[in-house]
Amino acid sequence: MHGTRLPQVTVAAFLASLRAGTLPEGPRAELVNGRVRAARLPSPKETALLAHLAAQLGGHEPTAAGVVAVLAAPLRLSPWDLLRADLAAFPAPGRRGELGLGGSYDPAAALLVAEVVRGRDTQGERAPLYAAAGVRELWLLDAARGYTEVLRSPWRGLYRSRTLWYPGEAVRPLALELEVVPMPAP
Repeated sequence: MHGTRLPQVTVAAFLASLRAGTLPEGPRAELVNGRVRAARLPSPKETALLAHLAAQLGGHEPTAAGVVAVLAAPLRLSPWDLLRADLAAFPAPGRRGELGLGGSYDPAAALLVAEVVRGRDTQGERAPLYAAAGVRELWLLDAARGYTEVLRSPWRGLYRSRTLWYPGEAVRPLALELEVVPMPAP
């Protein structure tokens, strides 16, 4: 049938299926435009980058400042979109960052979201979804090219500020009073 589309799945139905364990795409599945898709697992090099960043955001200084770093954080971006951010930093529970949307985090509460670059999907599809949902700061870690792209100032589904940071350079997230080195020097 030409022009016939399958019905969209809402985030609520997706989360219910996820809790019931009935998603064939597995526990790391995501919902994009009402369609369930399996999440790509990071490579060993990308996993090492995420661990490096998580160690900095989960250290003594950020923890004392009330910051919690969450790996594979489910962010409800719209009624039909739920992405698993590779890493997201939130205010500590009790300060606004708890799971409050039925098993997902509020993207507007995120202090920082970091994603490993997944080719064109990251810039063309994922970044606009994060911007439209109000994620204030998105870091794109490009393991292949060796730099971090920092996107800020979301407006109408796009980020208006873009800065490249090279390996070993320290970045100061807007909402945090500390410097982070997202990509270690070679």
